[in-house]
Amino acid sequence: MTATATAVDDSTATAAGTSSDLSVRQRWRRYRVIAGVAAFGIVAAVVVGALSSGANNGDLDPRSFRPDGTHALAALLGQRGVTVDVETSVGAAVSQAGAGTTLVLSHPDRLDDAALAKVSASSGDLVVLEAGPLELGGLNLGVVPGGDASDLPSASVSPSCALPAATAAGPVATGHYSYRTPDGGVGCYPLVDGYAVVTFKQNDRQVTLIGDATPFTNGEIADAGNAAIALNLLSPQPKLVWLMPAVVADADSTGRSSLTSLLPDRLKWAVLQLAIAVVLLAIWRARRLGRLVPEDLPVVVRQAETVVGRARLYRRARARDRAAAALQSSTRASLAGRLGMVAGGPASSGKDVLIERIAARTTRDAREVESLLYGSAPADDGELVWLAQRLAALEQEVIG
Repeated sequence: MTATATAVDDSTATAAGTSSDLSVRQRWRRYRVIAGVAAFGIVAAVVVGALSSGANNGDLDPRSFRPDGTHALAALLGQRGVTVDVETSVGAAVSQAGAGTTLVLSHPDRLDDAALAKVSASSGDLVVLEAGPLELGGLNLGVVPGGDASDLPSASVSPSCALPAATAAGPVATGHYSYRTPDGGVGCYPLVDGYAVVTFKQNDRQVTLIGDATPFTNGEIADAGNAAIALNLLSPQPKLVWLMPAVVADADSTGRSSLTSLLPDRLKWAVLQLAIAVVLLAIWRARRLGRLVPEDLPVVVRQAETVVGRARLYRRARARDRAAAALQSSTRASLAGRLGMVAGGPASSGKDVLIERIAARTTRDAREVESLLYGSAPADDGELVWLAQRLAALEQEVIG
């Protein structure tokens, strides 16, 4: 009992003892696995983000060196003196598309009708790649779709038109979408009740629709007349703005995109994999649910250390009520044994008899003894220390 009171007193008097805190080495051993996983996740996210940016941005992207990118076409245009700027924002691209500029829209299916209308209203020359029937309605250029050739294999087709850009290029392998020629326009490369290339004048600008952009890609640009048709259609103006929308329906009419739409897809997958790894690690390291199984201690722990450790736990949790109850219960059990009684009996008479015998053995009043052994929880740490000291003194009086 004396050791218990001394431990509580010591833990209360010590505000922030270094012995109650985990050492740096202990903290590192506890959290090194989590820190390692977090560091690996950060490095992986940075690497994936770097690989997903710059020269590796996807199909029809002038910054991409992949077979489905168009960096080779951008390099050829640069050799002809055409400046190529890549934009992912509709607003930024349209603001640059003035006189002496060609605006190229790839992936029109990634824009909603409001964004398509904004692109269609630009003042510079306009080239639209692979616009489907739905996108034609949003662009509202007066062009209607021809037959659907998306399921047909690409085949080499002759121009069959008088357009100089097409006749100089000769046959080109094309497919996918076809369009009918509007009034005053020219259609080249006949394909399923329409043409793969349609060009016409509209409001002092040249508008061109290309149903299949595969000949423009790095993997196909060197075949047949692909490079010639691409350069002839895209190089009339000294500046070319290539609009590469990020994701479907994430860009609003002002060209602004949400934060998640700016993240590369592979980075999103990397974050998802990291989240799954963290969850699995948490499950692995979490406490197992189930009944408690008593086990022998692997080492012998001195009683004083156990008392001090439990006292510190009580102090850290501010469980003064439980600490006081433990002190009172321990004192009652000790005194009952000294007085030849069975401790912890459920009958109220046992409590009364214990109080009477203690009062008879000491000079204390029965009410004072009852208050010490069965009183309410202390209001603060000072009262808890006072209670521990009084209980220790009562036990010494009974023993002495």
